Amino acid sequence: MKIAFLHTGQMHVPTFDGILSDLNFDGDVTHKVAADLLERAQTGGVEAIRADTVNALMELADADAVLCTCSTIGPSLESLPAGTDHILRIDRPAMEDACRIGPNPTIAICLESTREPTLNLLHRVAADIGIEIAPKAMICDGAWDYVEKGDFDGFANRIAKRVRETVAADPDTHCVLLAQASMRRAAALLQDLPVPLLTTPEPAVRELLATA
Repeated sequence: MKIAFLHTGQMHVPTFDGILSDLNFDGDVTHKVAADLLERAQTGGVEAIRADTVNALMELADADAVLCTCSTIGPSLESLPAGTDHILRIDRPAMEDACRIGPNPTIAICLESTREPTLNLLHRVAADIGIEIAPKAMICDGAWDYVEKGDFDGFANRIAKRVRETVAADPDTHCVLLAQASMRRAAALLQDLPVPLLTTPEPAVRELLATA
């Protein structure tokens, strides 16, 4: 079995290798890192990188299954040619879980460029399942600054603080979804949250392996 990943940051490689190790995966793994795609999407929007994202994914398409691990560039997968159903977006499996938990999920994001593609996909997922939802998008302002400085502990702490504040202020929240793969780092700090906490990498990898 051969699987492949398209990342927009080198920091994701050990994360997904660790998940694969936990799942005892012993097949072939390819990691492609294209940091410029996220940088350009933040300034020019998804349309500015759509063609290059499709090209990068098609370079990996000979794998049995491929996972795009960046939520911001995920909408580019809509432009893939026919016969590429084995190329997956990272956030859909966790979104399906969130929709099934309850209609009022809180979606935590760290980049404004992620808001629109994340919420658009979430509403499509809910429609596919046949559920009406009223999600709340919560921006973890200032968190990404820590990533740019290489301070991943500060990044996780900032996310955890904002999530706790939001849940405390909104008792109707049914669950919290950390919408970007990098935000998984904050999960260990939120184990006592009074509502379910969802992250995107693990369910996406399970879907990837099932597809492969």
